[in-house]
Amino acid sequence: MTNSRVVLFLLFAITLGAFAQRSTTSSNFKGGVRAGFTATQISGDDLVGFHKLGAYAGLYANYPLNDKGNLKLQAEINFTMKGSHTYIPPKQTANITQKYVLNLGYVEVPVLLRWRFARLTIRGNSDFEFELGPMFGVNLYQRERDLYGQIQGRPPFSRFELSALAGISYMFNEHHGVSFRFSNSILRVRKPNWAVNRGVKLQYNTVLMFSYFYQF
Repeated sequence: MTNSRVVLFLLFAITLGAFAQRSTTSSNFKGGVRAGFTATQISGDDLVGFHKLGAYAGLYANYPLNDKGNLKLQAEINFTMKGSHTYIPPKQTANITQKYVLNLGYVEVPVLLRWRFARLTIRGNSDFEFELGPMFGVNLYQRERDLYGQIQGRPPFSRFELSALAGISYMFNEHHGVSFRFSNSILRVRKPNWAVNRGVKLQYNTVLMFSYFYQF
């Protein structure tokens, strides 16, 4: 079994163990599912803007850290699509000479502190929460294309990624909510390979995540 498969197995085992604990330890232990989309860019590729769209989905489990329940520890396992894409303004579409698409896929495990900083009591309780923490990711695939097809000989992306994540979520009620998140690589995800391509600089994933989540 390769190292990446071992890591993926451990990530799934941790998450499944967390959900199993929910039914055997405490009613305060809660879990849920989320799904949404990402808008991403690669810092360092000289293509400015969040023009690459992708999917975002996963599972989570959390547990309150105090009696008020306004501070929680949350662990997740998510699949996140990242990458980069050229953007050509409509007025320039007649003169298209370049095309560049980078598709990346990650399994990610964020470990977050969630702090409820506001509560509305109109028609029941609805909460605003701030989320912050580190995120560990495993790169599953890398596909890089231009106008002529698959690009060969480019430096590979790192197998593992360490990022920081911050976000705000809004829970309409006990079960339904939406969230906006921002994450950025702490360590580079690809380094230059001057023998192969001088156009590749130190690169980092920068991601905007929008999702709906349901808490059981």
